[in-house]
Amino acid sequence: MPFIQNTEAERREMLSAIGVKSLEDLFVDVPANLRINMADTSKFKLPAGQGELEVTRHIEGLLAKTKNTGDYAFFRGGGIYNHFVSTVVDHIALFDSSFITAYTPYQPECSQGTLTFMFEFQSSICALTGLEVANASMYDGASALAEAMMMGKHVAEDKWRKEDRNTFVLAGAHNPDYEQVVRTYADVAGIKVVNVAAGADGRVDMEALKKALTRKVFAVAIQSPNYLGVIEDLDAINAARKESESLFVHCTSEPLSLALLQTPAEAGADIAVGEGQPLGNHQFLGGPAFGYFAARKEHLRKMPGRIVSETVDKNGKRAFALALATREQHIRREKATSNICTNQSLCALRALIHLAAWGKNGFVELAEHTVAKTQYAMKKLAAIEGVKLVYADSPVFNEFVIQAAPGLEKKLLKKKIVGGLALDKYGKGRRGQYLVAITEVTTKAQIDAYADALAEALKGKPAAVA
Repeated sequence: MPFIQNTEAERREMLSAIGVKSLEDLFVDVPANLRINMADTSKFKLPAGQGELEVTRHIEGLLAKTKNTGDYAFFRGGGIYNHFVSTVVDHIALFDSSFITAYTPYQPECSQGTLTFMFEFQSSICALTGLEVANASMYDGASALAEAMMMGKHVAEDKWRKEDRNTFVLAGAHNPDYEQVVRTYADVAGIKVVNVAAGADGRVDMEALKKALTRKVFAVAIQSPNYLGVIEDLDAINAARKESESLFVHCTSEPLSLALLQTPAEAGADIAVGEGQPLGNHQFLGGPAFGYFAARKEHLRKMPGRIVSETVDKNGKRAFALALATREQHIRREKATSNICTNQSLCALRALIHLAAWGKNGFVELAEHTVAKTQYAMKKLAAIEGVKLVYADSPVFNEFVIQAAPGLEKKLLKKKIVGGLALDKYGKGRRGQYLVAITEVTTKAQIDAYADALAEALKGKPAAVA
């Protein structure tokens, strides 16, 4: 055991205490033919040692076999997006010693770097959502939505103690992964989850939603832009939920949209959650990412996770400390708001750097740039014979659904194009329907190449777009 600095005498003492004679006795349950005699290193079949240069070349050769997003024209989103991440994000997040402090800030005096950026991150999320308080991040967008459901239940139990409010409504087209996590939480907590489907225009069916919003409902959640790319009518949803006095949860997997659309606070939301990956985080093969969570100040003590606050030290200097951490690691389990035990600090730091680097005006300009490219792509693809926009009359931000033909993915891959997400595989559309995503990384040439490849695959002719 070369990596554990115990003496031979200490090992013998520990083995004696647990009643075995040797280390090998600890592994008797493993079949002998699967065990390796540590004394016979020839059985490891390891290659001869190499120098740093040789190892670097070997690793580069292995990496060259792997294809990533940058090797393709990429049109797939559905919750994880191909955004540009500036080198300033990597440099500060990974190499600036100001933020390399204690692993977790139990002792504020030992981790002011961590606490400082958490406070600033919370401030940024408040600015983005328009709500008064935010926590230091969640695991991801899916768990953030599930935690919003649990928070809504806790608020309802306090506010309507004489009413049996045990239903959570998922309105419209939510990310299927989010739905699964919500239902997993709900199953354990004994909460009833009702899904009100999207209508013909891609938006939630408002008549069905009004019928679903009874006094049994403690909260209704809406994803906007939703999983079909359509922007929901938040004002109508807010008005509909007021009669039942249920809480309003706003969710999004593309926070860049909040630079242009009405904020959750403006829409009347009580809680705002979502996926933060598009903010300064690479796609990372789908993770790690982080979730954001914001709420109205009146619900502060029901929020999950940890919240950092600004204060002063004994010398009157600006300092930061954990203000509220109503989680199991800090308080008695029965009084905890959640069993979420930590946050995604590094990913949240990357988001903060990303937002600070763009600035308010730059972030808005980025969103406008994305919308312009999306509109061009919609016109270009809709002009192809055999392709139509499924929700042509509904507003979108950076994603939209096309109806083409099933099984186009492999044909497009041969042309180094990752086409839209096949919605029938996720239960969100018919065969041949694809969710197409556009970001600032997408070029006009790539959109044109996508259109040409689709036209060829469908044997149609692309029409020019002015």
